[in-house]
Amino acid sequence: MTPRPFCGIYGGVNPVPQASPRVGFLSSIPLWKLNLLAWAAFGICALYVRWTFQGDLARALGFTLVIEAGGFLASLMLWKMYERLGVAFELRTGIWVAFGSLAASAVLAWLAHLFAVLTSWHNPQFSQLENAMLRGILMWIVFLCWSFAYFWLRTGVALRSETRIASEAVHEAHRIELQMLRAQLDPHFLFNSLNGIAAEISPHPDGAREMVRKLSLYLRYSLDHRSRSTSPLADELAAMSCYLDIEKARFGDRLTFSIRATEEARWSLVPSFLLQPLVENAIKHGLLESRGKLDLAISASAAGDALEITVSNSGRLAAPASGTTRLGLETLRRRLDLHYPMRHSFELLGGEDRVRAVLKLRGEPCCA
Repeated sequence: MTPRPFCGIYGGVNPVPQASPRVGFLSSIPLWKLNLLAWAAFGICALYVRWTFQGDLARALGFTLVIEAGGFLASLMLWKMYERLGVAFELRTGIWVAFGSLAASAVLAWLAHLFAVLTSWHNPQFSQLENAMLRGILMWIVFLCWSFAYFWLRTGVALRSETRIASEAVHEAHRIELQMLRAQLDPHFLFNSLNGIAAEISPHPDGAREMVRKLSLYLRYSLDHRSRSTSPLADELAAMSCYLDIEKARFGDRLTFSIRATEEARWSLVPSFLLQPLVENAIKHGLLESRGKLDLAISASAAGDALEITVSNSGRLAAPASGTTRLGLETLRRRLDLHYPMRHSFELLGGEDRVRAVLKLRGEPCCA
């Protein structure tokens, strides 16, 4: 079976909402866990450096637990403060980041100095005051980097959230539009069919009854498939056979038709009511351009994930009359854009005595 194409925000499936904020290559790690892992990694590196230079594992471990654990708690307080500043990084945000980081680093520097005094931990190359200042500057840099990383990640979270919401909104709009486009076809067909039946009631009552029976079969198909966005091509061809039988009863010998499709093509999924506007257009314009008689043929073939459908009729291709529009064909083009984005072509070709509408579709249709 041909795999379903990814349809993105143009007719694709709704993205799955995330349970917690996630970003890019770190998409498997929520932000609070990422913060904890970052401080744990920083603490392990700091512990190794302190142990290496001081040679005292116990005091290096105690110093690390005080400083890095305090740094983690301070980062949580900064987190709460930054949440109130919004996502946009403005001048006011920069000022808060600078002073917030400075305050957090000053507190940690004081804790480090107090620990060093109580445990006689010191670097002989510098005085206690110089050590405290160096620690304060280092921690200020650490908190500045942490703050900028936080806003970068938070901006990514906000962007992904907006993209998801926009994707869901576009998908819902396309789903509603497809429902409206499908609904446009049935009243159009019903209007023409009822006109044909009304014209046959007096001169040919038996034919009118047969037309009513065929119409009821088609309407049953319409009701059964109204909630489906796609159908096997075989179902579409059967529906078109009913439709053409109605028109055959109406026009008699003026209309002949044939339907041919390969077995592989019959199992292909296509948008429901895809062929209706093509067949209706062929009858409407073909009878005018083929000197009173119309030969109509529907053919379909498939090769791999490519499906080609041709609706041809005798006659010549004529430009639309002034002030008229081909609503059915415009509806068809719009539906193809939604169901087969960048994966379809539709051509209306005219020869000396025949007009061909050729649909080339690739992959399965996007559903809404």
